[in-house]
Amino acid sequence: MTSCTGKTPTNGTAGPASTSSSAELPNSGAPKVGNPLPAAALEGSPCDSALTSEQLTGYLGKPTAPKTSDTELGPTCDWASASGTAAGILVGYDTKSGQGLSLAYKNVKPKAKRWVDDLEPIQGYPAVGYVDAGTTDNRACVIVVGVADNLAYSVSLSIGDSAVQAGKDACQLGRGVADTVLTNLKARA
Repeated sequence: MTSCTGKTPTNGTAGPASTSSSAELPNSGAPKVGNPLPAAALEGSPCDSALTSEQLTGYLGKPTAPKTSDTELGPTCDWASASGTAAGILVGYDTKSGQGLSLAYKNVKPKAKRWVDDLEPIQGYPAVGYVDAGTTDNRACVIVVGVADNLAYSVSLSIGDSAVQAGKDACQLGRGVADTVLTNLKARA
């Protein structure tokens, strides 16, 4: 599956290389989650629980129909702006690795073009942002939020043409989307 930008989504990691959860969590420099959400908060498809249709319209204008996928890390949902601005949002629930935010620190941090670990926690939950190594512009950023030491979700935001022209930071804007997703997940917990 490809994300709304036509690139392969990373869902918070660089792939399944080392998804065993034998190491004590958190590890690889990831912070501990102080007030974990129950696993039930990440059950099902992000298409049904991550963002409401009103929230999607607020972020993307009119969104396209969502595209779902079940990856080696868990379910994902991908929305794009129907206006052709290249804006899009992909949300993934990492429910299969058992490593939470540690997986991003272990697999992505060493290879990321840009690693943003100074993001403010989102509603008290640790978060990091990164730009994939192969990215040639600042249009996209992935935000990974640890909701338990063994669970995380990711938001991959591709900003639209006008946001790029205005010099907006996809990681800071993505943090806002991740905050909205967390509010919705907490309501399910």
